[in-house]
Amino acid sequence: MYQKQISFIIFCVLFVGTAFSQSSVWKVSKNGNTLYLGGSVHLLRAEDYPLPTEFDKAFKKSDILILEADIAQLANPEVAQKMMTQAMLHGEETLQTVLDEETFKLLKAKCAELSIPLENLMKFKPAMVATVLTVVKMQQLGFTLQGVDAHYYAKAAEKNMDIDFLETVDFQINMLLNMGVGFENEFIKYEIDDLDNIDTDIDKLILDWRNGTSEYISSMQIEMKKTFPTVYKSMFTDRENEWLPKIEKYLTDKPVEFIVVGLAHLQGDDGLLAQLKNKGYTVKQLK
Repeated sequence: MYQKQISFIIFCVLFVGTAFSQSSVWKVSKNGNTLYLGGSVHLLRAEDYPLPTEFDKAFKKSDILILEADIAQLANPEVAQKMMTQAMLHGEETLQTVLDEETFKLLKAKCAELSIPLENLMKFKPAMVATVLTVVKMQQLGFTLQGVDAHYYAKAAEKNMDIDFLETVDFQINMLLNMGVGFENEFIKYEIDDLDNIDTDIDKLILDWRNGTSEYISSMQIEMKKTFPTVYKSMFTDRENEWLPKIEKYLTDKPVEFIVVGLAHLQGDDGLLAQLKNKGYTVKQLK
């Protein structure tokens, strides 16, 4: 697999125009200190630009950009090689031995539909295969690496703005490759079903992001919690609980931070916005 394709896959894990009256940016403040929280869609199409004006407003008022992880590492061949090594099945295992017959047939049909040679994926872990399928489908729909994260990373680098990160790329790679462990068949079937609906679902996600709403995001969270509670916990709840003390620390100093994370991390009863409100912070959506 080419380096560019590997980087695209990693990016999907790191990070998902007419102006509306509000968008997915919130101002968080307490005791005279302020930061901005922006919800990111990690992959966007050309037609999704320009970004809602609230994002630029928050960026211009901030001194430091905070992302989930260092996306500059995507260009590092060592990172790509590490992921490829960790993504491989052990010993004599192949997808055909790991998955049951029914699931393997479904996977074979989906690969044929997407023009992906299944033989090239046989030694990959199911979680990696699910990511490859999603990436290829997203590329076919016109999505690229130029999501909200990459857009502001480039702008911050251009103006020599300080940049910090909430977690490491190694952590995110490990999380990706361990999704679905112990229930591989159910996980692959769920991902294939998701791909069948992605054309309409992605438009709903973009609408939530652009309008600053949570209708689709909330329904997605409810479904995932019910279907794969352990995956939801590792992808969302555990990470948000790790991020929260760091975000609170940012709110103890005068520099203003612009924190950009996946939109789903902000929304929901256990999302960052709700947790910050419960802790007594003032949270206002930019309008």
